[in-house]
Amino acid sequence: MTHVLMRLIGGMGLVTLIGCAGTGEVIPLRLHVVPTGTEKAVKPAEPPKVAIGEFEDGRSVQTGLGVRTHLWGGVSYFDVPGNKPAETVAHLLADYLTAKGWNVLKQGSTERADVVLTGKILELFVRAKSRVGFTELTTKTKLAIQAKNLSDDSIVRMTLNGAGSEDVFWFDREDLEKVVNEVLADSFSKLVQDTTVVNRMLRLKTP
Repeated sequence: MTHVLMRLIGGMGLVTLIGCAGTGEVIPLRLHVVPTGTEKAVKPAEPPKVAIGEFEDGRSVQTGLGVRTHLWGGVSYFDVPGNKPAETVAHLLADYLTAKGWNVLKQGSTERADVVLTGKILELFVRAKSRVGFTELTTKTKLAIQAKNLSDDSIVRMTLNGAGSEDVFWFDREDLEKVVNEVLADSFSKLVQDTTVVNRMLRLKTP
């Protein structure tokens, strides 16, 4: 009986150590957004030259991307490499539009753009909450995008909202990255779906 009790206590101690392992650390998220296999990469009939301009971090709290709460107490923190989420989102948008067939100019290109896309992160938050038997992964995004047509200085504005969640047994960074990638890809797809190109200018589609 004593040996059984000791093994039980030892097992509980091990679970406690596992639950608390890594608390306080910063976990970098490697994000890589591309169109999903169900999306068709439709190239605009008159592809304008698109430049990705400045993206701003307009969140009220700009420290990291979110937290992981451990089952037995303590937290870890999420961030992107370089701690520059606005630049990361700008690069992800450029990669996404390129994969969709848009003519996105490389940063520093000397070519004259037809459209300049700029943006602001209004919300970008991720959370991993460990519970008994599973970990809940959630993310929420809100991006303000502005497209300026240089030929007539007209402006198109859009707000892209996204949210997603998934329950997993064990926490794995790749699972959380997948959730964030899918939410951002869905938001970017709305930009593509709700706009059209007219005379090398970006316009909102009429209902």
